[in-house]
Amino acid sequence: MRLRLLVCDLSVVLLLAISLFTFQADPAVAKDLPSDICSLLGAQQLQKTLGQPFGAPSKSSALPAYSGQAAGTNCGYSSEKGVPTDVTLIVYVDRSPTEAKQTFDKLSAFYPATSKPVGIGDSAYIDHNHAIHVLKGKVRYFISVSSNAADAVKEKQAQDLAALVAEQI
Repeated sequence: MRLRLLVCDLSVVLLLAISLFTFQADPAVAKDLPSDICSLLGAQQLQKTLGQPFGAPSKSSALPAYSGQAAGTNCGYSSEKGVPTDVTLIVYVDRSPTEAKQTFDKLSAFYPATSKPVGIGDSAYIDHNHAIHVLKGKVRYFISVSSNAADAVKEKQAQDLAALVAEQI
């Protein structure tokens, strides 16, 4: 009887060990967000992408899209020299990827897509104001570049910054 229980216990332990290795979360898919959401876009990344120095971001709360959802984080960056340029990063972390996708899809009706770049997050689109909206897992974010540059240039800059953020999520 003891031998049968021991064999049964060993098989349960072996099954659990195999399932841990089989169903392990992919670290490339599920990264922990930094405690300071605004650090997703650093001054060096902004300078490299936009070609001018930026100071530390101003940080504030962003209202939730719908009642019952968590507030987001609004990060505002301003150039320190050169052409006056402002970058806005707004990040929302929803309870699940399903909730994030549903909200992302609903909001796209209010900010219609003019184009849909591929390879950034799970889904992304550029709106009529040349800002980018991105969904990655349970994270939704928005990036807008305000400057006197041509619209196509601002869109490209926003896409490049969005790709940098997506790599960290």
